[in-house]
Amino acid sequence: MKSRQRIAPDGIIRSVLNSLRRNFGFLVVVLLAAHWPARAQVPTAAPEGLALFVDRVRPVLIDQCLKCHGGEKIKAGFDLTTREGLLHPGEDGPLVIPGRSRDSRLMTLIRHQDDPHMPEKKEKLNEESIKSIAQWIDAGAPYDKPLIAKSTLLRGHATVTEQDRKFWSFAPLKDAVPPAVKDQAWCRTPVDHFILAALEEKKILPNPTASKRKLIRRVSFDLIGLPPTPEEIDAFVNDASPDAYAKLVDRLLANPHYGERWARHWLDIARFAESHGYEQDYDRPYAYPYRDFCIRALNDDLPYDTFVKWQLAGDEIAPKNPAALAATGFLAAGTHATQITANQAEKERYDELDDIANTTATAFLGLTIGCARCHDHKYDPIPTPSITVSSPPSPPPCAAWSLSILGAASSPSPRPNRTAIIPRRDPPRRT
Repeated sequence: MKSRQRIAPDGIIRSVLNSLRRNFGFLVVVLLAAHWPARAQVPTAAPEGLALFVDRVRPVLIDQCLKCHGGEKIKAGFDLTTREGLLHPGEDGPLVIPGRSRDSRLMTLIRHQDDPHMPEKKEKLNEESIKSIAQWIDAGAPYDKPLIAKSTLLRGHATVTEQDRKFWSFAPLKDAVPPAVKDQAWCRTPVDHFILAALEEKKILPNPTASKRKLIRRVSFDLIGLPPTPEEIDAFVNDASPDAYAKLVDRLLANPHYGERWARHWLDIARFAESHGYEQDYDRPYAYPYRDFCIRALNDDLPYDTFVKWQLAGDEIAPKNPAALAATGFLAAGTHATQITANQAEKERYDELDDIANTTATAFLGLTIGCARCHDHKYDPIPTPSITVSSPPSPPPCAAWSLSILGAASSPSPRPNRTAIIPRRDPPRRT
C-alpha cells in the first residue's frame, strides 16, 4: 500500500470516498447503493379526457383512494395526488399506462381481478365509475390540477424541505442550561438537574441512596460484566474516603475486561462475525484484528473521533499504523455470499455497498437509511434520487480485500486465542 499524506479532519469525507474507491473498486457518492431509473416518455393526454376527469374520475379518486395514496400516507409508493405521481412506478411497477387501460394494473385491482382489491377494505366501485376510469386512462389520464392543494401535499420525491432540516435530531448541538430544582443538595452533576426537575414536575421523590454493597455490584456488572469478589466488596464498603466510588470506577475502567465487555456492544452494531454468513457460512479466519482493535480502543481510551475516522478511512488517515488498518475491518465485516453465479455478481456487489452504507449510517448517525434504496424514506427526509453509486466493471471481491487488509494489519506476534478474549461458551474468569 502506498504511503499517503495524512489528511486533515475536514477532509474525512473525501478520504472515505477515495478509500472505498481504491479498496473496493467503486465510489459511494452519497450513502447507499441505488439507481434512479430514467423516466419513460408519457403519451400526451387527449383534451376530452380532462372533462371526464373533472366530472367523474376526480370525485371518485378523492373519496375512495386519496387517503391511502397521497393524502394521509403513500401506500406501496403510489401517490395519485398529481399526474406525475400517478405515472411514477410504485413498489410493484407502474399501475397506470396512459392510453392503455387494458394493460394498466390499476384496472385489474379496482375490478377485483387481482390482489390487493382496491379500494382496500371497502366495497367494489360501481361499474359506471370503473368504466369512467378506464375511459380516462385511454384518453391519456390527464389532470386539471392536483387532487389536494399544494400546501397540503406530502413531501414529493427528491425534496428535502427547510422544515425537514429543522427536525430536532438534525439540529446542531448547543449548550443546555440545567434547570432549577428545589433540592439542590441531591444533585451531584449537571445531568442530575434534568433528572430531578422531571421528577419534581411529576411530584415524584427520588429513590433512596443505594448501599455501597449494591453500588459495587452494579458498577462491576455494568463495566466489566463480572461480579466483584468478596474481598473487593469488603474493601469498598470499608473505604470511607470521599472519592471511594471514583477510585472504584477508575479501577474497573483500567481492567482489560472493560474493553472486552463493551466492545461486544459495538461489534453488534458493526455486524461483526467470524464467518461469512448465508448457507455455507465459511469461517472468516482474519476477522479477529478488527475485533481486537475495538477492544484495545476502549481499553486505551482512544478518542472517539479517531475511533470513527479510522474505521471509515484508517488506511488513508494513518496508512502506516497497523491499528488504523485493522479498524477498516468495519467496512468488510458484513455478510458475503461465497458461492454465486456470474449473473448474481452485480446484485451481490450492490448488496455489499448497501450493507456498508446502511451500517455506517446506523452506527455513526443513528439513522437507518435502508428504506431509501428502493423508495423515499417514509419518515426521515432521505429521498431515493439523492443516493447514487458509480461502479466500474469487475471489482475485486470484498472478502479477498478484507482478508488482505486485515491480515496485513495483524501484529507479528502469534495470533491470540480467540476464546481468551470473547468466550463462546464458558463465562470469562478473573485473572
